[in-house]
Amino acid sequence: MEKELKLKGHIIDSLILSKVLDKIEELGVNCYAKDVKVGSRRGDFSEAVFVIETNDDELMQEAVDLAKKHGATEL
Repeated sequence: MEKELKLKGHIIDSLILSKVLDKIEELGVNCYAKDVKVGSRRGDFSEAVFVIETNDDELMQEAVDLAKKHGATEL
């Protein structure tokens, strides 16, 4: 099964996007960025849609919860 989530904000310069994807991978769950839009100016927000894939319900919930702790929302 897979879920799409979105992160929005200063996710590139604060390294939030890479931290979230790395922590999910450390759980043994496959994840990848699907769509990334980088703000064009320093004050602009960026956003990224990413996908989490696993057949394990418990690991899926753990990965989603971890992402949500960092501001992600489910799509």
